[in-house]
Amino acid sequence: LHSKVPLQNPPIKWAEGHKGVFNIEVQAVSSVHTQDNHLEKFFTLCHSLESQVTFPIRVLDQKISEMALEHELKLSIICLNSSRLEPLVLFLHLVLDKLFQLSVQPMVIAGQTANFSQFAFESVVAIANSLHNSKDLSKDQHGRNCLLASYVHYVFRLPELQRDVPKSGAPTALPDPRYHTYGRTSAAAVSSKLLQARVMSSSNPDLAGTHSAADEEVKNIMSSKITDRNCSRMSYYCSGNSDVPSSTTAPRPASKKHFHEELALQMVVSTGMVRETVFKYAWFFFELLVKSMAQHVHNMDKRDSFRRTRFSDRFMDDITTIVNVVTSEIAALLVKPQKENEQAEKMNISLAFFLYDLLSLMDRGFVFNLIRHYCNQLSAKLNNLPTLISMRLEFLRILCSHEHYLNLNLFFMNADTAPTSPCPSISSQVIKELFN
Repeated sequence: LHSKVPLQNPPIKWAEGHKGVFNIEVQAVSSVHTQDNHLEKFFTLCHSLESQVTFPIRVLDQKISEMALEHELKLSIICLNSSRLEPLVLFLHLVLDKLFQLSVQPMVIAGQTANFSQFAFESVVAIANSLHNSKDLSKDQHGRNCLLASYVHYVFRLPELQRDVPKSGAPTALPDPRYHTYGRTSAAAVSSKLLQARVMSSSNPDLAGTHSAADEEVKNIMSSKITDRNCSRMSYYCSGNSDVPSSTTAPRPASKKHFHEELALQMVVSTGMVRETVFKYAWFFFELLVKSMAQHVHNMDKRDSFRRTRFSDRFMDDITTIVNVVTSEIAALLVKPQKENEQAEKMNISLAFFLYDLLSLMDRGFVFNLIRHYCNQLSAKLNNLPTLISMRLEFLRILCSHEHYLNLNLFFMNADTAPTSPCPSISSQVIKELFN
């Protein structure tokens, strides 16, 4: 910055014809601060995995080497639930996005593959439990936490695997990104463009600055964001790029992992308090499953394919296990000495809406088999007839509201007279046999 110097009394004699003495460069590191040590450590360690950094890195007052990175990241994931409620709410979407990304993307740290799936899933469960138990956060008429419901509906999208980082020795103009808390891979690139366009001097009017027109600058930044968003996780697999040196700490997919498969697997293998909390707030994990399944079908262009081929057999087995376990939990709540009818009703409704959504995504013969197992399992475990009838009627009332439910249950003498389904299902004949 330079302005005309006013006349001084007595007059000032400038050395070497008013030649600049020093230059000042302003670098905007971050405009957002978490105000919480647990969140700050988690974001910083996550960014060290996403970018090429020099070890050891400094996190608050601690220096972390590359060998200790995996251990420290696991600790930071576990401690996320200890964050203060206010900053956790402010950064909730970023925290959940990064946890979901860690659950499907194995990392290569110090030449070894590290898997954070279980830690990330248990952290999500703990956060969901904290938000539901907080008296300061609002809930809807169904008892669902509004923040989590809004996240699933408006924010959640399938996590994207990171692209290759620059090779060791490659020129890079990125500043030290330790304090970035934007949560997007494009943040460093945008910061770099802003940095190049904002080199200023406080005393040298002859300093050559690399300024660009405002419109051109905005256009370049927006185009870089669009490019980052268009790089989907599947394009990474198709590119075949795996030439990141082993000495570089960078994400590298060890195998194809789909989010809906990993989420279902973690729900099945969970134990103890984690399992109890998962099914207590089953609506949240069911909605995550359904939305991730829908996005998977869309991204893989399977909308016109046979429903039976959309998802793997292993995933369908996990869905069967989940439905059976939730049904058993509903029955267990109703036969306890101190009956928890309200919690059982909520789980029953959540399961009904889950199967309702599956009718639009999965093979309908498979879904109707799940409905049959639910009815048989509940009948075998409940001796109280009024309670059994009430639960089954509420369950079937939700399923009957499906747009294709009536057509699916009409009886036809032969397959030729049956109307064509808008989405082909190779198990359509099974449906008739189940309910005849």
